[in-house]
Amino acid sequence: MRLPTWAREASDGVDLVALADQVVEADLAAAFDTLRDNDEFVTRLRASVVENLRHLRQVIAGRIHLTEVTLAEPFALARMQARLRLPQTALQRSYRVGFLTMWHEWCDRLVERADRNDVPRAESLEALRSMTALLLGYQHQVASQVADSFARADEALSRSREHVRNGLVQHLLREDSTPLPPSDLVLLDYPLDASHITVLLPAMPEGAARQILNALRKACHTRDTLVHAVDLTNTVVWLAHPRPPGWRAARIANLTDCLRGLGVEASVSDPHVGVQGVRAGWLQVQDVQRVRTAWGAAGSPRVLGHPDVSLEILLMADPVKARAFVHAELGQLGADDDLAARLRETVEASQRWGSHVTTAAHLHLHEHTVRNRLQRAAELLGRPLTERRTELQVALRLARLLTENNSRADSPTLPPPVSPGTPG
Repeated sequence: MRLPTWAREASDGVDLVALADQVVEADLAAAFDTLRDNDEFVTRLRASVVENLRHLRQVIAGRIHLTEVTLAEPFALARMQARLRLPQTALQRSYRVGFLTMWHEWCDRLVERADRNDVPRAESLEALRSMTALLLGYQHQVASQVADSFARADEALSRSREHVRNGLVQHLLREDSTPLPPSDLVLLDYPLDASHITVLLPAMPEGAARQILNALRKACHTRDTLVHAVDLTNTVVWLAHPRPPGWRAARIANLTDCLRGLGVEASVSDPHVGVQGVRAGWLQVQDVQRVRTAWGAAGSPRVLGHPDVSLEILLMADPVKARAFVHAELGQLGADDDLAARLRETVEASQRWGSHVTTAAHLHLHEHTVRNRLQRAAELLGRPLTERRTELQVALRLARLLTENNSRADSPTLPPPVSPGTPG
């Protein structure tokens, strides 16, 4: 099946870069919307789309036969999808939507060229039929091979011990989870009846997280740890201590000091006991991470514990009331501009450090600058900074989450929690 010259020239006129953008967006919207922010997945998806487009154009233009097509990226994407435990229906949906997008683009170019060349209607329709047959034949061959690759990778993962452990962890994190049978407890190899601390390591893949386990165990004087890959770039770790004595304050301090010393970003839970404690810690570190995300990288410590932000988490449960409280307490001092932000930062530091001298040293400012800022803040507040100190401190902390830079005005809630995937 060979297209006429004018139709093959029309095929060569397709802008593959622009079309790749359209196909990737269509695939994400139809099948992988939750993975939009996963750079590794999107990069792999784009590579697969680009390779398919290049070969498809070669086939449509008649330069190679369908049987000569050799692909690599679509199969790599299929293996990644299996690791992410994405259903095969999502894979199939992405291929249907992606190739439909390609077909529309090739049809548009063919029709344009037929009109420009004044091609007879019968010839144009025959060229369109032949082009469609070539594209559908390519889709069938590639999609079938990719589905086989996905199935083989999925079967291999299902047989692997680590993948089974990940499945057990995902089961424990569900609200409706049932007790694990003794055989699964042996496979899990983690004391669920102990006292647990949960550590979420954002932007750290599972392999990198396992490399720091020995340091964490040594700092906490424990050997029992459970590692779970949330997705390709985020990992959660549970550390256990028998109860009693469980987690003493000194051990928690050692853990946070170790994390700081390693230079990693971490969200840390309070201690929780038993099977329910595993899930309670997971929920807490998600809350902590949402506060971190709302603050932004510049405004958040690299190691952030639940006690550090428990007030924010509690009050942001009702963001409408939280915003009303901040507005009532801060007035003009709560304005969303650089000046008000600098003044709030100075007031908050002054409340924390006590003296103008220490505050100035902490903010790298002159003492007179601190005095002037505090005076201006009191003017905007409409009362002395010594009045309603508790309310003022709470409002300042909430303001960090509610400014326009960190939270949309029409949706002041914290970012959504991470979904516990099981890439294996």
